[in-house]
Amino acid sequence: MLQMMIANIEVIKQSLWIMLQGMLGIFIFTGIFYLLIYTMEKIFSVEKKA
Repeated sequence: MLQMMIANIEVIKQSLWIMLQGMLGIFIFTGIFYLLIYTMEKIFSVEKKA
């Protein structure tokens, strides 16, 4: 019984590690995408005429 619980804990740890990597990847991609949009906005900004 104890071995089954320990095996389940290992599976849960591995699952959480994979989930963490996926979420980190999403945050990195979102950050890069945001910086790309911000940079393009600064480069190609249209000046308003008064």
